[in-house]
Amino acid sequence: MLSLMRRQIFIDGNKRVAMLFANKIMIDNGCGIITIAQENQETFYEKLIRYYESGNMQELKQWIYDTCIDGIKLN
Repeated sequence: MLSLMRRQIFIDGNKRVAMLFANKIMIDNGCGIITIAQENQETFYEKLIRYYESGNMQELKQWIYDTCIDGIKLN
């Protein structure tokens, strides 16, 4: 069942919609926005694939926190 929850049904739509909703939550809570710079796309996809394969999102979450949040000053 877990693998079905991470399955990509559409080629690219899932990531776009997920990013839109994630940024709505971030903005509503004053936490900036998540942006994946063009030069970081390959790394993002590598980490995303590792998450899909393992179910462990810690590495992806930490990388996004360290690399991809704009609009606030992180400690």
